[in-house]
Amino acid sequence: MLMGYREYARHRGVSLGAVQKALRAGRINANADKKIDADVADREWDVNTDASRIAVSAVEVATPLAQKEISFAAPAGEEADKPAAEELTGSDKSASEYRENRSKREYYVAAKHQLEYEQLLGQLINVDDAKRIAFTSFRAIRDSVLNVAARIKDQLAAETDPHVCEELLDRELSAALASVDVGQLVAESED
Repeated sequence: MLMGYREYARHRGVSLGAVQKALRAGRINANADKKIDADVADREWDVNTDASRIAVSAVEVATPLAQKEISFAAPAGEEADKPAAEELTGSDKSASEYRENRSKREYYVAAKHQLEYEQLLGQLINVDDAKRIAFTSFRAIRDSVLNVAARIKDQLAAETDPHVCEELLDRELSAALASVDVGQLVAESED
């Protein structure tokens, strides 16, 4: 079936520039009327194309990694045109494996760059730092609450009204919890 350059590009799932580049490089051929025989050109394209130079679509990393299910996109136009990996043989199978591995690599490189960027923005911290900050924060809260009893024991012993005792306890516990400044603990840990 004879096709024009643009029509063959749509058939192949590539850009017009990719078809023109393949023609210039001699990877595919056109007849004197500048028409491309699709069946012949498809075979020539597969045989003459270096799998290591094929551009692979990396998975978009738009959500945090913990929320994203890992999946890999196939190069444009090849999902329907190519048989499953089990049906491929020889160089087709190695090219397919190469593209899949390249896609995985590109995904992880993009994910790494996103994490580094978010860390530079201050949106991410190291797990060890987070554990240390949490430990320090909870220790400060615990110590502050446990000191309430020692601080108000004499006032509670002198008080006979249970309602006043309850108000005194509420006020002291609230003050103890409010005195812990997690922002200051984070700032101190960064120093």
